[in-house]
Amino acid sequence: MKISIVTLFPKMISGFFEESIVKRAIEKKLVEIEIINLRDFAIDDYGTVDDRPYGGGAGMVLRIEPLYNAVQFAKSKFQIPRSKQIPNSKTQKIILTSAKGKQFKQKKAKEFSKLGHLIIIAGHYEGVDERVLNYIDEEVSLGDFIMTGGEITAVAIADAITRLLPGVLKKEEATIQESFNINGENLLEYPQYTRPEEFQGLKVPKILLGGNHKEIEKWRFEMAKKETKNKRPDLFKNIK
Repeated sequence: MKISIVTLFPKMISGFFEESIVKRAIEKKLVEIEIINLRDFAIDDYGTVDDRPYGGGAGMVLRIEPLYNAVQFAKSKFQIPRSKQIPNSKTQKIILTSAKGKQFKQKKAKEFSKLGHLIIIAGHYEGVDERVLNYIDEEVSLGDFIMTGGEITAVAIADAITRLLPGVLKKEEATIQESFNINGENLLEYPQYTRPEEFQGLKVPKILLGGNHKEIEKWRFEMAKKETKNKRPDLFKNIK
């Protein structure tokens, strides 16, 4: 899979992909991360990519021409793979990080992980020229809060997608039983424990020490429901 990120601040995000699991995935050629500097498509020699909004108002708005040209550049460089493992590997999708977008969730991460090429436009400043929406597939948000730009959102999306790709995690079952996917239910993950068995009077639940895997799985599922009910009642109300 290929992920292209169009951004005004390449250095702000490049370091993230040089560490840990994502770095190993890149080295194994399981994912390709392309960072495209929007200023390479500036409208003049001064590197202009934004302008004042029509009608007045605070802040600057990213112009449509550099965004359009950057996306066309990303699209043109994508070579269609012939993958039998990934049904939609020939598919490209373009998204814009925006506070107006639908909240990014695990279901969407799984959907994107099946693509051949995802192009992410990292919004910035006051926003983008509204006409950009005619050239993208959807707007995506991390939540109901405002950041200085969409770079962190773009990185978060790329990370969530990459870990779902086949071969990226050493134990692929790690993506089967985790938050938002416990026994096929949209539940938070059950509590986890490791050594020591006791710390300052706090003990690991006995059931995890007994080796009865059937009972452990049953306990974990019940704890997942309890965690969800206590911490995310909005999710729990939809559990059958």
